[in-house]
Amino acid sequence: MSHDLDQVFEVLKKKEKDYTAYQFRAKETMAFFAFFDLAQEFATISNLYRTAVAVIKFFFGYDSCIYTIRPADEALMLQCCTTEGLVDPPIPARADIVIHQSPYRAGRSSVFPIIGKKALADKVPLFLDDQILGMLEIYPVKRLSNHRSLFFQKYANRVGYNMHNKLVVEQNIEHIQFINQIVSDIEHNVIIPNLYYKAFLVNMNKDLKRNSALLEDLGSLVSRNQPATMRSAEALAQPVDELRSINEDMAKKMADFETHFKHLSLFIETLFRSDHFKAGGYVLKRRHYDLLKEVFLPELEHYRQRLSYRNIEILEPPSLPSEQDLTIFVDLGLTAQVFANLLSNALKYSEPVTDEHGKHRRYIAYHAELIAIESPEPRDALKVSLFNTGRPISPKDAVLIFEDGYKIPDHRDKSGSGHGLHFVNNIVQLHGGYAGCTPEKNGNTFYIILPRVPPKKRAAQSRQA
Repeated sequence: MSHDLDQVFEVLKKKEKDYTAYQFRAKETMAFFAFFDLAQEFATISNLYRTAVAVIKFFFGYDSCIYTIRPADEALMLQCCTTEGLVDPPIPARADIVIHQSPYRAGRSSVFPIIGKKALADKVPLFLDDQILGMLEIYPVKRLSNHRSLFFQKYANRVGYNMHNKLVVEQNIEHIQFINQIVSDIEHNVIIPNLYYKAFLVNMNKDLKRNSALLEDLGSLVSRNQPATMRSAEALAQPVDELRSINEDMAKKMADFETHFKHLSLFIETLFRSDHFKAGGYVLKRRHYDLLKEVFLPELEHYRQRLSYRNIEILEPPSLPSEQDLTIFVDLGLTAQVFANLLSNALKYSEPVTDEHGKHRRYIAYHAELIAIESPEPRDALKVSLFNTGRPISPKDAVLIFEDGYKIPDHRDKSGSGHGLHFVNNIVQLHGGYAGCTPEKNGNTFYIILPRVPPKKRAAQSRQA
């Protein structure tokens, strides 16, 4: 026989010896077969939970529950049980159901650890160092024989292996979906806005050529006015002033270019973080920032020239929270892109309206206020609103507009992918907040609500030694 099978045969010999020693009965073997067949047939991890508890009920008559470990705080969460079915969303486990690396009794229940596969440890981050994915509770049980206890531990292991396999599949699907999403985000937030600066550079090149011609005229004039006379000094005054104006104009354009470079670099570095691709989703790098001064106002300044070009006024708020109240714990790059998308939206859809004085105006207005939110726990939040004049959208569209790819029927003639507000909603939700739109009399107010600090990390459930 081929030598490369020797190791496999050794493992098979050990398995044969183990299975002989287990002496599983016909019903126990059938339970294994049924679980394996159904685990292969059903694709989702939710159906795996249902199958795992249903097999125990069908073959042995016991009720059972599956608990998994929440990665954020290692809390044990009830996912599925025979009495309730799938629990969506999961709820915290009872106080007597805890994480333990060995089977134990809890009242009338027997509880077994669900252990993952070591071979997949680098594919799906395990929640605990001992590779426990959760716990399997079986009840009501007066007493389990050593043999039946061994069977249920082996059964829990098989559940764990299948959970791990399906977690790998789900993670791979999430990664693919995220890659597709980030491609859209890069196109919308980086490539399309950069086309504006392509035109800016073309115009800058034209200005340089025109300024070069003026400099040549100046050189010609100097060569014709060698004597240092009053007349020649007067003749040189105008081109010298023009040269000074050229320098000032070039300095301004270079400052604009540098601002754009920093702005674009922030967006690119944020979108292309390696952590995003490892996690299969956006990973926040939070720091404390002044939400207006350090995040919103730089974006507003970036759009100021384009707003002015379209005759869109910027109305400043009459009052604002204190600097201390405006301090917030956010990801700078991603939050800046949230405001960039809101401003881009206002620039694109702002239309003139008649104000209370009968004057036609087109403007945007921003405001920030400190508010209290209750979910998931009471805490302070900052609400930033951006109003733009125009036609009020319908209440239905005010909800649907945050769906990816959705465009209001009346706006389909305007350029855009319908992705920007979806990006806004996605990033705000990652920060634990939410976004919304309120139609007004003369336009629409888009707002975001961001908690000033993330939720307190719940104490992890204790593990017995």
